[in-house]
Amino acid sequence: MKNEPQPAQDITQILPWLVIFRSFSLAFDTSKLLLAALGILTTATGWWVLSLIFTLGYDAKPPQWSATLYAKSANPWSTFKKDRETWNLMHQAAGVGGFYQSFELEDLVETEEELTTLKDANLNQNELGVGLKTSLLVNEGKISKERIDHVMTFLGTSKPKGLLTTWPWFEERGPNPYLLATGQSGIPWSVGRFWDWVIIQEVPVLIEPLVKVIRPALLLIQPEATFSQRLYFFFSLTWVIAVWSFFGGAISRIVVVQIARNENIGALGALKYARENMANFISAPLFCPMIAIFLFLVIMVFSLLGMIPVLGDIFISGLFWGVFMGLGLIMALVLVGLLGWPLMVATVSAEGLDSWESFSRGIQYLYTRAWNYIAYNLLAISYGIVVVFFIGFMASFGVYLAKWSVASTPFIQSANRSPEYLFIYAPTSFGWRELLLQGAKVDGENIVVDGKVDQNAYRKYLGFDSETRSKKESLVWWNIIGAGLVAIWLGGFFLLVVGFGYSYFWCSATFIFLLLRKDLDNNEINELHIEDEEEDQFTSVLQKPESNAPTAAPEATITKSRSLPVVEAPQQKVDPSDDKI
Repeated sequence: MKNEPQPAQDITQILPWLVIFRSFSLAFDTSKLLLAALGILTTATGWWVLSLIFTLGYDAKPPQWSATLYAKSANPWSTFKKDRETWNLMHQAAGVGGFYQSFELEDLVETEEELTTLKDANLNQNELGVGLKTSLLVNEGKISKERIDHVMTFLGTSKPKGLLTTWPWFEERGPNPYLLATGQSGIPWSVGRFWDWVIIQEVPVLIEPLVKVIRPALLLIQPEATFSQRLYFFFSLTWVIAVWSFFGGAISRIVVVQIARNENIGALGALKYARENMANFISAPLFCPMIAIFLFLVIMVFSLLGMIPVLGDIFISGLFWGVFMGLGLIMALVLVGLLGWPLMVATVSAEGLDSWESFSRGIQYLYTRAWNYIAYNLLAISYGIVVVFFIGFMASFGVYLAKWSVASTPFIQSANRSPEYLFIYAPTSFGWRELLLQGAKVDGENIVVDGKVDQNAYRKYLGFDSETRSKKESLVWWNIIGAGLVAIWLGGFFLLVVGFGYSYFWCSATFIFLLLRKDLDNNEINELHIEDEEEDQFTSVLQKPESNAPTAAPEATITKSRSLPVVEAPQQKVDPSDDKI
C-alpha cells in the first residue's frame, strides 16, 4: 500500500503566539486606518465639548493668596491651597487658563510661613537654592534645605496641561522619527537614553487607546477633585470607553473575519456589526467603573453613620473597617480590570456574547492568565515599537521629500517662493512642524533651532503681532490661506499615520484574545460567530461558482449560533482503477 504524503504542519500550531506578528500586515489596511482616524477625531471632539461645559465659571488665572479674601474661612490657608489645587487639576485636565501656565511659589510651598519667607527674601529663580540669601534662610531655620530644593526644581517650569482637551495633531508623542534617525532632532543620545525614549514616549504611543482610558480614570480618583470635577472626569471616561469600544470593536470584527474567512468586510460592514452590537460593546467595559462607583457609594453611606460620636467610632468605623477594606479590594480588582477592556471588546467581536458575559470573560482571562497576558502584550509592544517607528519614519520621510522636491524647483529661491511657509500650521505632534519648517527664516533668524521651533521667530514669521512683524519676510493673507489649505491635507494624512498605532493596538489585542481563548477554552483561533444575516452578506461578497455537488441533507446543516471554524471541504480522491473496464 502506497503511503500518502503528510501535509507540513503549520508553525503556528507549534508556536501559536507567532500569529501576533500578523498584526502589522492586518493593521496596514485602509478600512482599519479610516475607522481608527474616525475614532481619534470622535474622542477629541467629545472631550472638547465636555471641557467647554465643565470649565464654565473658572477664572483665567489661578487663585492668589490673600489673608483678607480668605478671612471668613475656618482655616484660610488650607482653603486657599484646596482652591489652588483644584484649579491646577482643571488646568491639567481641560487647559483652564491657557496652555502657558508655570509653577509659582503658591503652588510649591506648604505653609503660609514658607510663602512669606520666600517672598520677603525677594529671591528670583536663579538665586533660589544657591547663594548667600538661601544659606541664611536655611541657617536661621526659616526653611529647610529639602524644601528649597523642591521649590527650585519646579519653579518656573510648565504645569501639566490639557490632557483631555489637546487635539490629536498637537499631542506630545516624542521626536520626529525621521529627524531622530538622521540625528537632526537636537536630542543628544547617551547611555540609557534609548530606553528612556522607548518607555516614556514610544510605548504610550503604542497603547494610546488604553492611555486615553487611564487618564480620566486617574484624574477621577485624585483626592483634591471636587464633585463637579469628578463628574467631568467620569463623563470623559465614559465617552472614551464608549467611542473606542465601538470603533475598536469594528476593527476587531474585521480582524476575526479576515482570520476565519480570509476576507475583508470593509469599514461599512464592520460599522454595521458594531452598530447592531453597540450596547454590548459599550456596556461590557463600563461594568468596571459602575461596580466601583456602586461600592464607593456603599462605603460613603456607612461613613456617614461613622460620623456619629462614640457609636460611629466603635461600631461602624471600628468593627466594620474590615468590610470597608474588602469592598476597597473589590473596587481595585474591577478598576484594574480595565486593563482587560480590549479582551471584552474582542469577545463581542468574535463570540457575539452579551455585555455581562463579555465582561466576565475579559476579567477571567485577565486574572487567570495574567502572565500569559503580560507576555503576549510585551511581545506585541516589542514588535510594535519597530513597526510604528517604521510607519512614522516613512510618513515623515515622504512628506519631507514632497517639500524637498518643491523647494528644488529651479528659480524658486530667487523668487522667494520657498515652500516652508506652507507648513506653519503643520501638526506639532511627532515633530512634524519642526521637520517641515526647517530652512525657514525671518530677518536672518532660523525658525527651527536645535530641532525645536523658536517661538519668538515663529510669531514674527506669522506676522500677527504688529510690533514684532517683519516688513519683508512676515507672511501675508494669501500665504496664510495657502498654509491653511495645506494644513487640512497634512491633518488628514497625520490622522491616518496616528491611526496605524490604534489599528495595530486592536489587531494585536484581538490576536491576544484568540490566544487566551485557545489556551483556556480550547477553541481554535479561526473560530468565529456568524449570525444568519451576516452569512447572507458574506455569501454575496464571497460569491463562488456554482458546484454540481449534491446538496447536504437538512439535518446536516450547521447551526449558525455556534462558534465554529470555517474550513474548506476536502477534495474527493479518484481511484484510477475505477476507469478500467
